[in-house]
Amino acid sequence: MPVDVQTMGIDFMAFSAHKMLGPTGIGVFYGREELLQEMPPFLGGGDMIKRVELDGFTINDLPYKFEAGTPPIAEGIGFGAAVDYLQSLGMDNVHAYEQRITEYALERLEEVPGVQVYGPSYEYKGAVASFTMDGTHPHDVAQILDNEGVAVRAGHHCAMPVHQKYDILATTRASFYVYNTEAEVDRLIESLYKVKGLFGA
Repeated sequence: MPVDVQTMGIDFMAFSAHKMLGPTGIGVFYGREELLQEMPPFLGGGDMIKRVELDGFTINDLPYKFEAGTPPIAEGIGFGAAVDYLQSLGMDNVHAYEQRITEYALERLEEVPGVQVYGPSYEYKGAVASFTMDGTHPHDVAQILDNEGVAVRAGHHCAMPVHQKYDILATTRASFYVYNTEAEVDRLIESLYKVKGLFGA
């Protein structure tokens, strides 16, 4: 969704490129300039040094003082291309599409007997649907869906404390983005019925 760090008064924000069509291994860390000025660098070498003397060095200006070593140049170019593409679509359009397809997916998942969907309604979440299926381990669900050409993830999704709090062993998670279609959601649902057939759930 569109984010305006200045209007929202955000001090710090971090996000990954791979969550927005970019390559893995790179992301953005935003910080308000006055806060970044106060912070010391946490790594040494490369562009973070402005000048080196025998008895010390001078720290470089922002943003270079936080750029130690060789930057991931190819990943940066790929990330820039992803940002350009998303801007060409319009982030309001991306957000609206995600909400539509998530609403459709949640409605379809509710149709499948024995499927429990976790989380709020589509208006209050990202384009994901985490769920369990009665009588079937989430990893088994994911394996069978994979065999059907449906890509999902199974496990804790970097949220193990939440799973522990609600006494959930793991969940299967389907994620959606601008390239997904309602036909692919339908394929997910059809494949879940195959899982039910195999496990008698």
